[in-house]
Amino acid sequence: MLADFQQPMAPWPPARRPRPAPARRPAAESFSAALGRRVRDLLIMGVVGPALGVAAIFGVHLVSVRPPPVAAVVHAAVAPPRLPPRVDPLVAEVPPLPPEPPPPTAANFGAIRPTEAAREMADWVVGRHDNGKLPFMVLDKHEARLYVFQPDGVLVEDTAVLLGSAHGDDTFPGIGNVPIKDVKPFQRTTAAGRFQTQPGLDADHTDVVWLDYDAALAMHRVINKVKSERRPQRLASPTPDDNRISYGCINIPVGFFDRRISPVFGKGRGVAYVIPEVKTFAEVFEHGTTPAGPTVATLAPANRPPMDVGSR
Repeated sequence: MLADFQQPMAPWPPARRPRPAPARRPAAESFSAALGRRVRDLLIMGVVGPALGVAAIFGVHLVSVRPPPVAAVVHAAVAPPRLPPRVDPLVAEVPPLPPEPPPPTAANFGAIRPTEAAREMADWVVGRHDNGKLPFMVLDKHEARLYVFQPDGVLVEDTAVLLGSAHGDDTFPGIGNVPIKDVKPFQRTTAAGRFQTQPGLDADHTDVVWLDYDAALAMHRVINKVKSERRPQRLASPTPDDNRISYGCINIPVGFFDRRISPVFGKGRGVAYVIPEVKTFAEVFEHGTTPAGPTVATLAPANRPPMDVGSR
């Protein structure tokens, strides 16, 4: 009996148990939907009567709330995800090409160490794009050396040459019509300037490159007609001191002419820049800020025989 009183007493008032949350009711249908259903039911009962109307209304209700077919549910469950459209690599957008590098502003001599005058002349040509798209040559008369370039200003090769025995930068008027034996020593100059070269033939029907036909100024293979002049030996000497021997034409080693001159300048146009030795660079190639105009090489007219430049 006493033990019953010794039992722990329950708290008073007893703790309230949590009330379960009420089940969510489906969202109330809209008033217009409920009104439409009531009107539909009344119409059915009015047409078929109360007994058949109840059955018809019940059937319509079953049809309206029937769950989707099992096949549709299964198809929705196992249908693969829709992938993005495949892009055909042949018609895919091609990225734009990188911009072209800017044109060079100086000549490229590679491993060759040119003379100071030759570098200044070549850089002037490339920096102003004076040659356009034509191959060009630079001739330093002080050093009797010829440099041949590609149109983009890259050096192809250089060589020693023979020049006019007289120092000077001008062509004497009418010198092209003077027989070689009558050309005076002081008239034997290699003119300086900018020349548009043209291929041609001499009196022996040998290919030459004209700088100025009327002045009988040409580039050609060295010819050893006068043995005492020792032209091949002068070309092979290590200094330019003995390279002034011609009547004005530019004599080039045979191998170099066949390798670098004839295949290019002997087949089409080019530009030759002959650096002055008496006049200043500006006097010959610049008029203030405007480059000097080119001296255009002239071809022999059809009614004139080829000019003899082999011994010049």
